[in-house]
Amino acid sequence: MSSNGGASGKDSTPDMANVDAKTLNIEVPSIPGDVALCGDLPKESMSEVAGRFKSWIYMNDEANSFWFPEEIKGAGVEQMMVRKFPGPPSFPSDDQVSEILDALDKMPRPLMLQCTSGNRAGVALLLWLGKKANYSADSAKQFAEDEDLRFWRRCANCGPMREWIVGRLPGLEGLTTYQPMQGLIFQQLFDPVSSTFTYALGCAETEEAILIDPVLEQKDRDLTTLTDQGLTLKYVVNTHCHADHITSGGVIRKELPEVRTVISKASGASADILTEPGDKVDFGKFSIEAIATPGHTDGCTTWLLKGSPSMIFTGDALLIRGCGRTDFQQGSSETLYESVHSKIFTLPDDTLIYPGHDYKGRNVSTVKEEKQFNPRLSKSKDEFVKIMSELNLPYPGKIDVAVPANMKCGVQD
Repeated sequence: MSSNGGASGKDSTPDMANVDAKTLNIEVPSIPGDVALCGDLPKESMSEVAGRFKSWIYMNDEANSFWFPEEIKGAGVEQMMVRKFPGPPSFPSDDQVSEILDALDKMPRPLMLQCTSGNRAGVALLLWLGKKANYSADSAKQFAEDEDLRFWRRCANCGPMREWIVGRLPGLEGLTTYQPMQGLIFQQLFDPVSSTFTYALGCAETEEAILIDPVLEQKDRDLTTLTDQGLTLKYVVNTHCHADHITSGGVIRKELPEVRTVISKASGASADILTEPGDKVDFGKFSIEAIATPGHTDGCTTWLLKGSPSMIFTGDALLIRGCGRTDFQQGSSETLYESVHSKIFTLPDDTLIYPGHDYKGRNVSTVKEEKQFNPRLSKSKDEFVKIMSELNLPYPGKIDVAVPANMKCGVQD
């Protein structure tokens, strides 16, 4: 993920060579990779450590005996002091949260975030990442566990702070309209029966909109969501021919004849528009581009919305810390592995991943997260194929109804 102060990446990663980070209580989470966390540092180490950074945020009072601004200034580092970020039994006010988030947005990278122990610094970083990626509470928890953030995994007294930060973030049913890029209206919607995500995307200027992977039983909710925001539906897009729910595309098309349905030509399904890789679906000033990612089914498409950061809608090809099954509908573990590694993992690390499903309350991930932490797809191809062959998943309960219906845009004769 990028900040206004500087993009994350190799050039902004702090060079910690010859620094005893463990002894000095310095933590450099791999994501975003350009922010380090620390507690109190001895004065004699400050100049050497500070020289590895472009900016420094201090989260304690100026009178604290471990605040050495002259050493930081002498290293040519931009510094900022924010009001003390309290810990239990007190918690940060909304104004204090806004202050630290604004500072994290503005300060150049690489950046050091310092408090007394490094724990409150970790809280601030997780809040900032949650804001940038619009994490649900469970997505934030997953990230903190996988990154092994100190305050989350190794602090016996941080339980109240962990509960506080989770309480600030929404569950799947509480996700709100989000503007990840200028002029884009974005709503992530959830069907609790099939654990399916539907995505409503609209152009604020032209008021044209699309739906990605809508569920039949949620048709009225989805259309109302668009109407309430003054948007006119133009296309219903499916990432693939689903086996666990029926798309509402066909019913919507009957109700709104001007709406066009979209699916890949490789799926073998019928629709108004059958796409090939590289085709684009336009809505106002925006467009999503088709990327073929077969493997879960032979017709799976990942849809890319370019921006800063870009967004991808992966359907069942890539899930948060998982992937779609490969044992039916012409699925292939080898093909899925190649699709994800060659078409998705080659996208910029900060690309936001919006999956077709989640079963643990999570809502979004990034390419960098999945490359590092996906327990299946971070493995070798041979290991992945073995994992998939041993899943022994039950036969999908709705497949005999859903697949025939979805081959005809959700309408059965």
